[in-house]
Amino acid sequence: MATDTEKVLIVDADKCTGCGVCELVCSMAKHGEYNPKKSYIRVMKNREMSVDIVTRDVRCDFCSKCVDWCLPRAIQFVSPPEAAVIRKQNKIGMFPAPLLSEA
Repeated sequence: MATDTEKVLIVDADKCTGCGVCELVCSMAKHGEYNPKKSYIRVMKNREMSVDIVTRDVRCDFCSKCVDWCLPRAIQFVSPPEAAVIRKQNKIGMFPAPLLSEA
């Protein structure tokens, strides 16, 4: 079983609607307020390619609130071996979320 520091956030870009609920839930869980700027998960919009890219901040402690509240089930935390299997068998549009350092 993977420990919290051994998890990978997997994003299915085909399912992600860019709604930002994950950001709101994270900021409420971590800071007690709905403020996407304080969230440890971010949805970056690429309007030219019409895709939403979900990223995870290094301060994320894998509480999974974002996963629980993701209505289209576009994000999930998995162990590194599971991430490797998903990546190997993956379709275009499903990828490990980029990791951002504290801004």
